[in-house]
Amino acid sequence: MNESSWVIAVNPLDKDLNEAKKEESKWVLNPRSHFRHYYLVYMVVLTFVNLITIPLDMAFSEDMHGSAHTYWVAFNVFSDIMFCVDVGVNFRMGIFSEDGQAILDPKLIRKDYFTSWFVPDVVAAFPVDIIIIIVVSDVQLEEVKKLCRLAFVFLMMVLIWHWNTCVQYFISLMEEFPQDCWVVEKKIENTSIGEKYSYASFRALSQMTWTSFDSPKRVDERWIAIVSMVIGFIMCSAFISCLITAFGSMSATGNAYKINQLQSSTMFKRLPRVLRQRTTAQYKWHWDKQNILDTVSEQLRKDIMAEICSNLLHKDMFLLNKEFTEAILIKLDHEFFNAGDIIIHQNAQPDKMFIIDSGRVLVRNEDFQMELGDGDNIGEIGFLFGERQLATFSALTTCSVFTLSLEDFQVIEKEFPHVVNELREEAQRKKYLK
Repeated sequence: MNESSWVIAVNPLDKDLNEAKKEESKWVLNPRSHFRHYYLVYMVVLTFVNLITIPLDMAFSEDMHGSAHTYWVAFNVFSDIMFCVDVGVNFRMGIFSEDGQAILDPKLIRKDYFTSWFVPDVVAAFPVDIIIIIVVSDVQLEEVKKLCRLAFVFLMMVLIWHWNTCVQYFISLMEEFPQDCWVVEKKIENTSIGEKYSYASFRALSQMTWTSFDSPKRVDERWIAIVSMVIGFIMCSAFISCLITAFGSMSATGNAYKINQLQSSTMFKRLPRVLRQRTTAQYKWHWDKQNILDTVSEQLRKDIMAEICSNLLHKDMFLLNKEFTEAILIKLDHEFFNAGDIIIHQNAQPDKMFIIDSGRVLVRNEDFQMELGDGDNIGEIGFLFGERQLATFSALTTCSVFTLSLEDFQVIEKEFPHVVNELREEAQRKKYLK
């Protein structure tokens, strides 16, 4: 009777406990479910895309403007958020036991994750892009930005090393461990995952750094070694270049030091990104002009400017007279425009003429529109006749342009009046054609 009462009393508790476990397991992804497989495929694809976009971002982020820059930043932030979310999802991702049984107990899953992939996942998911955006927006410390990118390169190198490690072992696994493969020779086919990974990791690193390693006996292992050596050479070269660039610029004096002062100023911090780029480009040009062009002889200054403006010299304006061309070259200034910037507004009173060094410019008014490219003049008709501009000129791409002020042009006109008259006649013909 007492025993029967005890059984009746305990059964409801067991039932409640089972119900509680069942309810808790509802929020755990079954490792055999289709959704888990789709999710893993999605994360693998996202990781692969990041392996492509991270080097592109490091190399070309400064050249992205407008909507392209917005979409690029949005994707990077989205990727960082997804990798952070993935860390949380792994705490609810079912695992398999050694005998192949699905484990859905959150406590066991949590314990297994903490002792396996938690630390690497947190390091990989560290939101570098979000931190860079915060740093650049609020602090404007270029040194911190360079260090973040350097850390990015290092983490990417570690990731490639990890992938190479897995490939080293996977090749032998695919061939079911032939007797002459390195796994059998090291007698590790029946050891723990940690020991296998350690051997494969050492083998991958030895090949990537061109240090001593066992000569592969199989053809596929030889090709893996060759590819690893090439990848390692490229990675080391890229990392050394990044180190030199980052620490060289941080310890530089002169122009680099003054640019750092400019970028740390309160006014500069408050500017939007596109204006900061234009300001920095303009500042670099004026520093070069003041510390190089203004310190050399006039003839050397002409030769330097002729070399800098070599892609302009085949245009009609620079073919009229050699002395006239040299007089213009040494008076030229330089400006930088981002895609979408208005270079000249229609009906504006001209105070300078623009010559495109590189980039594409759209000319547009109520009656026509056209594109201009490298070496073309911008706003020369209004400039030469002192009339209001006939059209709006806007940058279609990042544009580097040389400028000639009205005051400097008037000085040149007094010395070469006949050449300027020829320019006005040519501009008059263009005016009527338009």
